[in-house]
Parts: sequence; structure tokens; C-alpha cells
Amino acid sequence: MKPTASSRSMLRSTSSISRRTLLGATGAAAIAAVGGTTSAHAQGGGYQNPVVPTNHPDPAVLHTEGAFWLYSTAGAMGAMPVLTSPDLVNWTEVGNGMPVIAPWSVPGRHWAPEVIRVGERYLSYYTARRADLDQQAISVAVAESPAGPFVDERTTPLIGQVDEGGSIDASPFRDVDGSLWLLWKNDGNSRGLPSYIYLQRLTDDGLELVGEPMRIIGMDQPYEIYTIEGASVIMHEGVYYCFYSTGEFWRDTYGVCWAMAPAITGPWTKKGDGPILSGNDVAAGPGHGMPIKVGPHWWYVYHAWQPDAVGQPPGRLVWLSRLKFTGKGPVIEGPNVDNPFRPIVV
Repeated sequence: MKPTASSRSMLRSTSSISRRTLLGATGAAAIAAVGGTTSAHAQGGGYQNPVVPTNHPDPAVLHTEGAFWLYSTAGAMGAMPVLTSPDLVNWTEVGNGMPVIAPWSVPGRHWAPEVIRVGERYLSYYTARRADLDQQAISVAVAESPAGPFVDERTTPLIGQVDEGGSIDASPFRDVDGSLWLLWKNDGNSRGLPSYIYLQRLTDDGLELVGEPMRIIGMDQPYEIYTIEGASVIMHEGVYYCFYSTGEFWRDTYGVCWAMAPAITGPWTKKGDGPILSGNDVAAGPGHGMPIKVGPHWWYVYHAWQPDAVGQPPGRLVWLSRLKFTGKGPVIEGPNVDNPFRPIVV
């Protein structure tokens, strides 16, 4: 999801997180070297939102090596902010997971990284500005640790879609048969063109695409405003669910919708009559997050503005809500500041 020129300046200047560089530090060594706690919201058996009260747009979470790792759009911490947590509630700053940017990109426009473990390596699918064109594109960077440093040695991005406005918001998915897939959005709205959610198969090592891209979800509902983006897929009880955002991220129109399918390739069907996560009196414009299962329960990690400071400091803060599945489909609770039930980490 794109920051405007004014919001990018605001993100750099107003975040309370000090910028750090990982250099060669990895894993537990990196955490020990940093040790900066950004939240402490646990209350008995519950917790309080926002779980990260500083600017971290487009959060994505990975659980690996006994911890949760959060990655977000570029800000005061650098091109790829990284935080870690034992429980999804209390987060500690790690640093800049991508201190050296790819040769095909330019600084300042690194967005929405999502990380997956493939074998013994970690792959970050991320968005950045091309040096040769006034467009965003998607690529992949590799690290030996979830903390980074992530390195993209490609001379050209993985996905460009020059004729469709560029490409943003990549999200990897591993199917039950072990196959790897990548979802993303063509950045059509940046050029007055339609936006779609795309899907394409990845090679087994996750570094290249195979086959042809498929448009799996388009804008065809009255509640889909401006664009659709930030897609993330899970499978629950044999059904594939795609959660995606619609609306204007810099306003309170932003929210989260969903679609379902019998297979990752579709056909995808939208249910319901509008977003299942929308703003209220405690959080505005919630969206661009991802589901994650912790123990027996599903959760949704996302960003939201303070209602009295939409598009202003302190920026888009990180929130956590329960995700439940009902006979009518998925339900995301809240946004709520006070939550009596917290993740059960097993």
C-alpha cells in the first residue's frame, strides 16, 4: 500500500523508533544487541491494542525459530523494519532487515515485505521503486536468519507489469502439497487503471516464477472503493480464504474483505455485503494485514490510524484481532483496545 509524498516524510520524521542497521547480526544475537521493547500491553489473560504503538504500515508476521517476527513498510528503522515477539503482543525492535537495497531499486519506496522460510533460508517478497521507471515492482531477497540481513542480488525485479501500472503487495503461500505460490496486485490505481489480485506458481526454491500469472480477484462489488490490495491466503478446514483490503489507505474508508475458493487457483467467490474489518471510534482505516494461526486459534495482524490523526503522526500502528470462522464465513473481532483473550502460544 502506497504512502504519499507527504506521508513518507511524516513516517521518516515522526516515528519514535530509532534507526538501526543489523550489519552481520542474526537471530538471538541481533535481539540481544538491540533489546528495545516497543510494547508491553499484556494484562493478565488479555492484552491491549495497539500492540505496536509506533508507525509500522503493512505488517506481516512469520513464526519461526521459537519467535514471531514482524516486517513492515520502510520507515525510521530503514528499508525493512524488523521486530520480534514471543507472543504477538509484546514486541522488541531488531533493526533494518535490508541495510543494502537491490541494484535495480532506489531508496525510500520499500513497501510491504512478507517473509517465508524455504528450506534453511528466509525469502522476503517486497515492493520497491524501480531505478529505470517511475513505477513500483516486486522482487525477492534472501537471508540466513529471520532477522536478516536480506539481500536481493537480482539486476531486475521479479515482477514489473509495466503496462498495468507496476506491481506491489506480494504475499507467498505454501499449499498443502508443498507447492509455492505468490499473490500480488498490479498497481493500476496509481495510473488510473483497474487493479487485480494476481497469482502465479513459484519454483521450489521460491526464487523464480513458473507458468503464467492469473487474475484471481477483481473489483466487482459496490463496497470495493479505489482499489483492492494486500492479499493474503490461508486454508482452513479444506477451504481457501483470501483476505484483502479495499478503500483509500490514507482515509477511514480502508477495510478488509474476503473471498473463498476450493483451490488456490480458484474459482474465488466473494461472500457477504462489505468489509469484515472496518474503522470505529478507536481505530480508523484498519487493513493490509495477514492471518496467522497461534495454537488452536486464528489471529489477524494489521495496521490502523488513530481516529483523530488519520494520515498524520503517529502513523499507522499495529493491531491484533481474533479471527473466527462461522457458518457465514470469517469474522474479525474489533478493532478493540481492551481484549480479554490473548494468543495461546504452544
